[in-house]
Amino acid sequence: MNEIRIPQFDSPPLIDKRPPRCPPYIEISSADALLPYLEQVAKRPYNQGLHACWDLQPGERVLLRVDNWHDEMVVDASKKILEKYGCKYEILRVDKGPIPQWVGSDEVDYYLYRTKELSEWMDEWDQIAKNQDYDKLLWGYGGPILVDDYVKIQRMPFITPEILASPAHAMPYELLKAIDEWTWKRVRTSKRVHITDPEGTDLEFTNHDEYYDRNRKNYNWDLINKTWSDNPHFAKTYLPGHITGRPWIFLPDKEDGNGVIAGTTNHIAPVDWTQLIIENSKIVQINEGGEFGNKLRTLMEETVDIQYPGMPGPGLMHWWEASIGTNPHIHRPRKDFPSGFVNCLYERVRSGVIHIGFGTIISSMDERRAAREGLKVGHWHLHLYFPTYMADGEAVIKDGRLLALDDPHIQKLARKYGKHHDPVLWLEESWIPAIPGLNVQGDYWKHYANDPLNWVKTELDICRNWHHLFTTMVGGDPKFCNDDAGFWTGGCVGQPNLHRNTCCS
Repeated sequence: MNEIRIPQFDSPPLIDKRPPRCPPYIEISSADALLPYLEQVAKRPYNQGLHACWDLQPGERVLLRVDNWHDEMVVDASKKILEKYGCKYEILRVDKGPIPQWVGSDEVDYYLYRTKELSEWMDEWDQIAKNQDYDKLLWGYGGPILVDDYVKIQRMPFITPEILASPAHAMPYELLKAIDEWTWKRVRTSKRVHITDPEGTDLEFTNHDEYYDRNRKNYNWDLINKTWSDNPHFAKTYLPGHITGRPWIFLPDKEDGNGVIAGTTNHIAPVDWTQLIIENSKIVQINEGGEFGNKLRTLMEETVDIQYPGMPGPGLMHWWEASIGTNPHIHRPRKDFPSGFVNCLYERVRSGVIHIGFGTIISSMDERRAAREGLKVGHWHLHLYFPTYMADGEAVIKDGRLLALDDPHIQKLARKYGKHHDPVLWLEESWIPAIPGLNVQGDYWKHYANDPLNWVKTELDICRNWHHLFTTMVGGDPKFCNDDAGFWTGGCVGQPNLHRNTCCS
């Protein structure tokens, strides 16, 4: 059995390097106040990634899919922007039942269900594409999509006004693309990767030539076509906003990911500190984790001897994902956290955050084959907020800071978009979580890691309701604090008469 090493520090190692930030909570009183953000989303060029890029065109036939977990104000704003751009739209409304109040261990059960739901969505999309009644679908908030020869599919990640009214969605696409390409170039050309994080992750793997084509510009077409045969073009290169820091395919005879992954958050909510021991890209031991750990251990035991299609060996718990977020202004939502889609899924695309994935590869043909065979399928996560990602000894991420944001070319590009504010603000994270023992005074285990949900809910409540006190309380930096949403869009949005860069003073 491997030793359980819970992080301990004499003093918080990141208190000076990565002090907390929390964006002001902007009260939105009408759908019209959301339109400047959707205006930017509507103009962004279409792609299949996680940046919201609707690329609306006059006369386009659009199906907007929402459910009762979406705030009606966001739906109304979406209707208004579709009308403004002259789209012929319909709204598909789905009743998902009561909005659940989450705890982190719910991710195990939810993603067993979610995998089935995604498979059903893909069947629906396939039928919609055959019928050719629509040109574009605005549907879902992550995961793969089908080939877009007949109908384009883009994301609908806007669950609440808080999530939409963010500089993340006012950010120029040219800048987002430059950050993505900087990151992808360094990932795909590296031969050896080492990932560490102060919460306990220390993991290495070889970025084998066989994962890629001859020039290492894209993934190996034969592997991608086998894994994603329903849409290989989706997975042959990086996913915008979601750079695959570990190829999300398997080389059965060469998988050599070894080390430890540890963290306190999954896609649903914070969880008790969880440690995964990795040998040859397979989880061989799950330590701690509270109820989340208990459920994962049960699932691992139930599937340990089963050979899943496409897996490099028996068992369900194989590690295949270490994806990198690239938008510096994504933040953890506060109002009603964690419930429904107001959870930790959205924050995974903030720049420098790595989310670890293990289990079956999401919506791959192998996963769908396993589901048809009646096997349990799904994948689960741990988030790394302060990772250091070393590619051939060169840092791509340092202590959670994606170094693309400091690149001179990207900083020069940001200056093109500085009409309303200091352009450097485009490249500074809106949100850095406050974690006792890491970047806030306190004991990591005693004050945080053995019950992180309690801390996080308190942190978010204070940030929302007493924002003018929050930064001082946690020792944060007020320099990047901005209450005026119109500051980013160039218009008057949200609360009027708020002063730039003074909300935390």
